[in-house]
Amino acid sequence: MSAHDPKPAHDDSSDLPFAPTLRKTIIILLIGFATPVIVLLLLVHFISAGAPSEANSTVAADTAPVGQVAVASAASNAATTTTTAPAAASAAVAAASPAPASPTTTADAGKALYTSTCIACHGAGIAGAPKVGDKAEWAPRIAQGLAVLDDHAIHGFQGKSGMMPPKGGSTASDDDVKAAVAYMVAQSK
Repeated sequence: MSAHDPKPAHDDSSDLPFAPTLRKTIIILLIGFATPVIVLLLLVHFISAGAPSEANSTVAADTAPVGQVAVASAASNAATTTTTAPAAASAAVAAASPAPASPTTTADAGKALYTSTCIACHGAGIAGAPKVGDKAEWAPRIAQGLAVLDDHAIHGFQGKSGMMPPKGGSTASDDDVKAAVAYMVAQSK
């Protein structure tokens, strides 16, 4: 620049007429963003500083193990085993021979599984499932025999009109599934 040039060397307004306004806008935005953040941090600091932390005993009580394992010596185990062996043997024999299931228990288990799982399809006839109580739909299936129906219910079945997922998608035992099949057959005869 020459000595006679009236413009200063670092005047940004000549190159970008909006530069001072842009700078002011950026500064205002930064202050506008930083102020609430600082205020929130101070509030959190003051609020959390006033709250007492839990005592170590409370934390220890909340995280304590539920049970403990007691290990006895081999001599005391042998003495206990010899004194309780006859009683344990008779208890094992009693447990090994299952008591005959009462009809009400089996029927109740079948009805319970039906109302919790099977009714989703067999209550409305979804996916080709025969509706419970519809004798015309159940007659050909009942004619196949209860063993076939139990097998289809436990292992699943793909038929012409739909499919039966294994155990109806439940995690019930085989005996409960058989009880549910017996319940549905009894309701549909």
